[in-house]
Amino acid sequence: MLDFFSRGAKGRSDPLANAEAAREFVAALKQEYGAAAHERVVALLTPLELDWHNITVDRVEALLALNQETEPLHESLCAQYLLNTRMPKALEAQLRNQILAYGKCFIDSYQHVLTVDADSVEGAKVLTLLPIVLSRMMSYLGEHARWHWVRNFNPEPAFWLGVNQLYWFAEHHGCDSVPVFLFGDGRPATTVQDQFLILHMLAVLSGGNLSGRQLHFAYQLLQVLSNRMSLSRVCSDHSSFGVSLNGPHSAARVSGGLVDEAARYWGTADLVEILHGWSIVLDAGRVPPEIKRLMEPGIDANALRLLMREWSPQQMRFERAERVPVSGQSIEVAYRLPVLHRLIRALDEAKQQEPSEEGGFDDAANIRIYGFVTTRKRDKGVPLSINVGGEAAVPPLKEEFSRWDVDNISQTGLGVTLKAMGNEWVGLGALVGFREKSVDSWSLGVVRRVKRTSPDQIYLGLETLSRRPVAASLRPTDVRLIDPTLPPEQVWLAGHIALFVPCQKAGKVINALLLPLSLYVHGKEFYMTAKGKHFQLSLGKVMDKGSDWCLVEVELVKALEKMPVVL
Repeated sequence: MLDFFSRGAKGRSDPLANAEAAREFVAALKQEYGAAAHERVVALLTPLELDWHNITVDRVEALLALNQETEPLHESLCAQYLLNTRMPKALEAQLRNQILAYGKCFIDSYQHVLTVDADSVEGAKVLTLLPIVLSRMMSYLGEHARWHWVRNFNPEPAFWLGVNQLYWFAEHHGCDSVPVFLFGDGRPATTVQDQFLILHMLAVLSGGNLSGRQLHFAYQLLQVLSNRMSLSRVCSDHSSFGVSLNGPHSAARVSGGLVDEAARYWGTADLVEILHGWSIVLDAGRVPPEIKRLMEPGIDANALRLLMREWSPQQMRFERAERVPVSGQSIEVAYRLPVLHRLIRALDEAKQQEPSEEGGFDDAANIRIYGFVTTRKRDKGVPLSINVGGEAAVPPLKEEFSRWDVDNISQTGLGVTLKAMGNEWVGLGALVGFREKSVDSWSLGVVRRVKRTSPDQIYLGLETLSRRPVAASLRPTDVRLIDPTLPPEQVWLAGHIALFVPCQKAGKVINALLLPLSLYVHGKEFYMTAKGKHFQLSLGKVMDKGSDWCLVEVELVKALEKMPVVL
């Protein structure tokens, strides 16, 4: 009972009285709520009745301490979101809302500090904390934008106007280049200008062709290399990007300079030179020590080369397939490898069941046995329509597919528009089967670009992998039977499902297999059955992969007359 009253008295103390009170408050929250202390701090700062009219240096220091003590919990929540790519939609929305609410509550709270009276004695003391306050505000604004880009949205123009005006405010007070430790002494110092440049350099990458992990990797690189760039009021030959501080836009390529006193410019030559050096080291099979802690699956020299292209000192010109706009055209779409395998093999199975007009081997056998051609065996393979209770048999329902509107077509793929509702599965690297309504055969494609043109509409860029994929069955050469616990949809002809996909690479046709990611082992040999023929082949290097599939080069070991029996 005494403990209850002591806790109640402690809870009534003001955590924003000073920095020490804030630290004690967070320590108590962590002891009682653990990781949920993150939410309790947000709840503390959200109410409108908080007194921000009398801003003192102690109150600002308490706010900074609250932020610093709970930031590790916030970063842990962000990492959980990025690493868990297959979380349920409800949990994903909950985590995202918690992340955004934390940043917003501190941005709003720090906003009150900017209104302090600089002529008062207390106001002059508060202004000494402006560099750290503005740096953290810019950092959380950048976080807000990153979570938009992760979901393929773009921030509103009002957001960019606020970001640019905030930096102009920092310039006016002479604290844009004052180094501060953002959240303690364990990290390199940063400035308001660094955080401003990080945000605008990430905006250059918002074309919808980077995954969440790749975008986070780019952010971590900029944290290391942002000091290799600096803003200038004059546009020179070395300027790569520019932005107007009184405009509602993100950075853009410099083209002749902006006729505006609020224009700021910066070059990226030093940044790209460092990235180029790191890519050479990665190609040699080593990891540069400067970015060793940043490396994770999916990040390689190709990711660095993509960043070098987007951030190049001068805009790079490269050939791309011409896009031809179309209208009134749509495609039927299916997804998931087991579904695509079933649809592709269904056409071959239907052709095999069709009777031949000229006769074949079966007809020759009938003539030898009966002396004439009979349809008795053929009829056995035809399912009978059984009437139950005198009712007419119901024909099987025709499978319905989603339809996407085609915007443009090129030699390498197509651009499509679709509704966001019902297409939540769509993401970068998703495997897609598509066909026109008048065509029976299916083509294979991969989603390479995702952009939300509006809250309820998505634009996709699809790269065509193959116009004529072939259904195949794989069986390891060293086992007699595959795993009997596999789902039926992943098994065909007593083997693993796969798709034989001839690909064009550097003007050459390369034999490749599209198979479940869990099945891939470099150099492993399989027996493959496709279109009634048998082969022994070996798996080569991975050409491409998604969350549950991979496209692998294959080397033919030998052709087989029949499938060997493994004892």
